[in-house]
Amino acid sequence: MMFWELPDDNSISIIEADSNLAITYAQLRDRVGSFREQLSSLSPKKQVGIIFARNTIDCVVAYLAALNNKDTVMLLDAGLTEEIKKDYIQTYNVDWVFDKELIRLENNEDDTLYPELAVLLTTSGSTGSPKLVQLSYNNLQSNAVSIANYLNITAMERPITTLSMAYSYGLSVINSHILQRATIILTDESVVSSRFWELFKTHEATSFAAVPYLYQMLYRLKFEQMELPSLRSFTQAGGRLAQNLAEYFYQAAKKKNCKFTMMYGQTEATARISYVPFDKLPEKMGSIGIAIPDGKIMLNEQTSELIYIGPNVMLGYAETRKDLTKGDILKGSLQTGDIGRIDEDGYFWLEGRIKRFIKLYGLRMNLDDLERYINTEFSMPVACVGSDDILSVIIEGEENVELKDSVRKKLKERYRIHHLNINIVFKDTFPLLENGKIDYGKLNKEGQI
Repeated sequence: MMFWELPDDNSISIIEADSNLAITYAQLRDRVGSFREQLSSLSPKKQVGIIFARNTIDCVVAYLAALNNKDTVMLLDAGLTEEIKKDYIQTYNVDWVFDKELIRLENNEDDTLYPELAVLLTTSGSTGSPKLVQLSYNNLQSNAVSIANYLNITAMERPITTLSMAYSYGLSVINSHILQRATIILTDESVVSSRFWELFKTHEATSFAAVPYLYQMLYRLKFEQMELPSLRSFTQAGGRLAQNLAEYFYQAAKKKNCKFTMMYGQTEATARISYVPFDKLPEKMGSIGIAIPDGKIMLNEQTSELIYIGPNVMLGYAETRKDLTKGDILKGSLQTGDIGRIDEDGYFWLEGRIKRFIKLYGLRMNLDDLERYINTEFSMPVACVGSDDILSVIIEGEENVELKDSVRKKLKERYRIHHLNINIVFKDTFPLLENGKIDYGKLNKEGQI
């Protein structure tokens, strides 16, 4: 049974934490059915809709109804500006929009959308870009099954949301737990707020998911000292977690008698590509692990780029509505854009992005490596951007001349970068994408390099 085909039973499906509203799977099924009737009344054809997503019951209902109605639904964060929202609506000639209520739009498009096209998500490196990832029904189902398998998700789980459902990682939490008929606790509260942890305890959440930036914040909050008796597991994806933080959260998990799973994925793979089993973390710290069930990872012999093959690989990219008619372009094979290696145990390790390089003095320098080194040396949030004549290091926090000199000295010692080619900038906070990752594009546009 597909995860969006809901059972008629009285177990709790969703708790909307802020309103303290709980509904059963039978009630969720009824709500989804009613919303589906509204969608089908708009047009007999397959339509394109947008959900401006919040972590609410209404948005989950709209999402599941779209899947059941076989419409193609675009998930966008509700926090986007009105200008960006309008751009998406116009670019894709959308048939309907859900933003707290269902709105029908006039559309005279005479096209035949690819029948298996289910969901459209923004690429992980874009904000406001029309480029979207096209995911099929099989992509969503296969990835949900795989995640539930390797994380051992059961109906007893109670995950609490930490990410927008418009982001593939956040959406995968919802999909995989609905598949197993678990209870999902919805909130838009930030993990750095005391309110989030009050809700966590009140509703006895058993797990949460977070990206590296959020783990940096949890480190500052002394996560290992938090009393969370209901916590059973927590996961990390959305970029590389610094080695010292990975070790810290592994030890915190042991102290709390729960599991910490580090994962690697891309929106283009519906969410997950690989994971490191908890019992292997001590010896494989820093690895992206092994392929998820039903997936396979290979290395390009010439470039060492990671190639992923699996049923969760997207159909292809879209930049206009016309692209939604093209069907399966990638045929289950994804060039990740990540450079890696494989060890003697079959575990994969990332060594940078193909495009995250600059050339100082004609030498290729990996910005991810530089960022990771500074982060490890100084245990602080840092972002590296640059051009072929200067490296910019952006540090989160107040201006600190002593720290600036120390970072510049370390980079000169390790990488032989002349101090005149290093620009160090302090910012109160990093600009973030809707998926919680650092918005490197915006750092460049703000003139930080």
